[in-house]
Amino acid sequence: MKNRVITISREFGSGGHTIGKMVAEKLGIPCYDAELIQKIAEQSGFTPE
Repeated sequence: MKNRVITISREFGSGGHTIGKMVAEKLGIPCYDAELIQKIAEQSGFTPE
């Protein structure tokens, strides 16, 4: 499998960002935070969805 997308739904203060980083590191895949996705969406004209 070449492309993988894993999304983690979380609430503020739940530690989801930390867990996401750890999972990505363990699987050897990049971790993209919503901040990066928002920035790319703004530059490309596409919506984050």
